[in-house]
Amino acid sequence: MATVQKNSALEEFQANADRMMGTYDRLKARGAKGSEVYFWEGMANYYQRVTDAAKESRSVLCCGMFVPHELFAGMDIPYYIAENHGVMTFQSDMEQGMNLFDTAERAGMAADICSPHRAATGLALLGRTLQPQAVVHTATTCDQTIQLYQVLADIHNVPSFIVDTPYGARPADITYAKENMKELIAFLEQQFNTKLDPTKLRERIEISCEAYSYWEKICELRKAVPCPTGGREAVKDTTILLVAAGREESVNYYKARYEELKEKVDKGEGIIPNEKHRLAWLYVLPFFDLKMADWLQDTYGAVIVLDTFGINNPEITLKPDDYLTFLAEKPLKRRFTHWSFAPSKESQAVDGLAQLCRDFNADAAVLLSHWSCQQWCGLTQMLRDKITKDLGIPFLTVNGDLLDPRVVSSEDMRSNMAEFFTAVMGE
Repeated sequence: MATVQKNSALEEFQANADRMMGTYDRLKARGAKGSEVYFWEGMANYYQRVTDAAKESRSVLCCGMFVPHELFAGMDIPYYIAENHGVMTFQSDMEQGMNLFDTAERAGMAADICSPHRAATGLALLGRTLQPQAVVHTATTCDQTIQLYQVLADIHNVPSFIVDTPYGARPADITYAKENMKELIAFLEQQFNTKLDPTKLRERIEISCEAYSYWEKICELRKAVPCPTGGREAVKDTTILLVAAGREESVNYYKARYEELKEKVDKGEGIIPNEKHRLAWLYVLPFFDLKMADWLQDTYGAVIVLDTFGINNPEITLKPDDYLTFLAEKPLKRRFTHWSFAPSKESQAVDGLAQLCRDFNADAAVLLSHWSCQQWCGLTQMLRDKITKDLGIPFLTVNGDLLDPRVVSSEDMRSNMAEFFTAVMGE
């Protein structure tokens, strides 16, 4: 199926691949640690794969963050993740990024819609994303995601498929999800004129299981006192799970990262020489200021030992034996995914997050109240009550947005935290 791509989109995707490969080459040349080198190799290859496919008029897929990307790798379907591409585009040029918000809002998207979604929509409206053959997404973990990808499917005038991940991991839930995976496979086979090769998919899944095994070990190492890594570095752990699923780059990255952190733990070393505070960062660092984590470390000796997106779910053990079971269970392997899209009473999100604060020896909790995230903001008071009353540790709510600094600026966020550390933490 030949798809005509706009030159501007091809040029932009190729520029991303070139920029990331340039970072990879520089890091490798100067002998940077392995995890940094492998991260940028994975990022560059992700952009180059989908760019090459588009240049050759092969069909590409636009997909969400929490779908089983291993399936696409196993079926040789190049993909790009719309939200991630929006975030990375904004990070590379914030002034240009504001235009993405304005473009989406002029087209009728409300200003209080999730900013990565507005960025992704702006890119599509401006013709700066690759024309997909189809769109695949899920309601996990965000109700706005359903509408985002339907909007993108409408802009590109292509069919879409919603992965209907169930609330829980009971046998009946997994059975339902496996049937849904069969429907997804049939959809992809029809749209991309291909047939699934179970042997090839199983090979990708075996690679992914190895990567996830290292990721679990990394999560455990973050419990060490002092903590060997911080919140900014953990963002890469989350990202590589998306862009290099089922590929050797993911194993290379996680293996190197685990060995680097294990060496620090064995030596009793932390990411900073003097760890004074251990923060549970509830939600995600603001993408427009990831250096906020460095500022916390340098200014207050406060290390983010726990972030909500970056923690695995030990209740799910991924195995390569049955590819349908793997595809059904994989979205639940990220604990935040499991908790945040199910009703809080059933998922036990509040109790679970409080327990994580205990497990990681957090002495303070900071919640980023991303103003457009209804699921997350709805838990704020329950989390505050649980963590302050049951654990007795200070709790701070920081208002803001993941990507749009016009909502609350970086300076105002940092000022809010400075007051907290001065008045509450005694700094």
